[in-house]
Amino acid sequence: MSSTSRCSSKKKYNKIVNYFSLSAFNKYFAKKLGLTAIIGLAISLIFFPILKVSSIHSSFFDLGIFESIIYRIAQTNDFHLSLAAGHIHAFFPIYGWVYSLFPPSLAPYFLVGSQGILLALPAYFLFRRFGLFVSFVYISYYPVWANAFFDFHFDHLVVPLLFIFYLALLDRRIVLAIFSATLLMLVKETLALQTLACGVFLLIVAFRNKSVWDEPVEKSVKYKLLAGSLWLIIFGGGYFIFATHYILPYYGFVDSVGFHGGSAFGWLGSSLTEMLSKIISSPHTIILKILSTPGKLIYFIVAFGLLAFIPFFRPVLLIPALPMMAIAMLSESPEHYNYNSHYMAGLIAPLIMAFTLGLPQAKYFFSKLYKKFIYSIFYTCNKTSRNSSKRQEAIFRSRFYWFLGLFVLVGHILLSPSPISRLFWSDKVWSYSWQAFVPSHRDEMIKAAMKINVPVHSKISVATQNTVNFTHLAHRKLYLPFPLGIDEPYKLIDTSSQNWSDFLRFIKTGYKTKNITIDRYADYVVLDLKRPYFLLDRGCHWLYGECVDKIMETRFLEWVTFTQTRYDKVFENDGFMILRRQ
Repeated sequence: MSSTSRCSSKKKYNKIVNYFSLSAFNKYFAKKLGLTAIIGLAISLIFFPILKVSSIHSSFFDLGIFESIIYRIAQTNDFHLSLAAGHIHAFFPIYGWVYSLFPPSLAPYFLVGSQGILLALPAYFLFRRFGLFVSFVYISYYPVWANAFFDFHFDHLVVPLLFIFYLALLDRRIVLAIFSATLLMLVKETLALQTLACGVFLLIVAFRNKSVWDEPVEKSVKYKLLAGSLWLIIFGGGYFIFATHYILPYYGFVDSVGFHGGSAFGWLGSSLTEMLSKIISSPHTIILKILSTPGKLIYFIVAFGLLAFIPFFRPVLLIPALPMMAIAMLSESPEHYNYNSHYMAGLIAPLIMAFTLGLPQAKYFFSKLYKKFIYSIFYTCNKTSRNSSKRQEAIFRSRFYWFLGLFVLVGHILLSPSPISRLFWSDKVWSYSWQAFVPSHRDEMIKAAMKINVPVHSKISVATQNTVNFTHLAHRKLYLPFPLGIDEPYKLIDTSSQNWSDFLRFIKTGYKTKNITIDRYADYVVLDLKRPYFLLDRGCHWLYGECVDKIMETRFLEWVTFTQTRYDKVFENDGFMILRRQ
């Protein structure tokens, strides 16, 4: 190719680059497509989970168990049930009161609808503060969708609370930031570690103001930061220790000491002291274990890679996310490092804020790479453009936003369950396909069969396949995941036997009054052989309507056969069956 034709092609390239300038970006993308995308995605984030519940494509462990507990709290005001999910959810009583205001048939829509609203709301405040691009990145970020479409968990509350923490801190509203960080520990006892981490973050900000603000702060603000840091560290750490060593072992429906007492973290030691000692003394062992677990690497790549690793340009802002990252990286339980679950909720706000405030450094870094690898190739014959630094800087910025926006959008399309994603229009994932949001005739048949054949009475116990969850089944005293209560009775704890005086004695002496339990079998069993097979919370990796794990499939079908020997069929149609105990 001659030098003339080469320069001609480069001039054409320059015209294309000029078209995608920063002003064009603002005019054609940010103002029109960006706003449309944000509104459309926000609406989908709120209403599609509601449609999913309507088509009975929710599950026992991700909505049913919470709905059942909240319903029982609303009916009995028994606050001990706040521990029935194995964690301390201090917001259970509040949700129970609000839940009671709705008709029973509409109550579950309140749960998933309010969750969607609280997850979508930060997009508006990010738009007001940082503009359309950051708002678009947030509403497209896959972990936000994983939390909205993973039925219901209290973990979603950490997202708006942490955004309030960061935005209030940017506005120097220190008291509001401290209050918001304090509320984190009431969402779940493990989130008290994030309360503590927020305190550490405030301590660093007090001495390194530039990590948040561009200018120094007055002494009064620094004193507030130091006082707030002390408050959050003491109360966050103190509440975590008290909750895991006293509240959960006594009032909880678990036999171990908090979240670290089971198999997930048992390899680190049997106590918090042993765990910290192992982490400090053998960091190489920890690193090797992380690197040898593909799921943890995928978790890390999804969390940071979908934001092009830009959050690492502002690492100090990631401190509040460290406890949740540590739980995911140190746990041997796959659910803790599953990027499709609610366990990523604590990362969303810190990573988005680090991404947002790290954009200037990222743009500078991008421009350096651009000048080094692209500029030298395409602008060698255009001296005027080469010498126009301001013009080139604007072009660099425009390209940065275009490519970064496209990168985020591609990640959203590949992973999320939104209407513009590949999974939505595929049958690969049962809970993400478009069919999960459009009630079919079969779904209506299943709902009608459950209403007719399973008595309404709250004392009638039901065991259900994890993927066959319905409000009519959840509104009762004993709602179990299949196959509990089939071959042997389930020991239902009588919470009325627990009281404050025994709890105080437990704190002083360690003596725990044995819980009074009631043996109960499942009166009815609900199964569907055309939905993903589950035994308790373990599935068979259902892809394209079939089980990938054949061993798990065999075990499930054996349990179905066994159940049919103990129960009579009261309804069966197209693989769906309702059985009543003989």
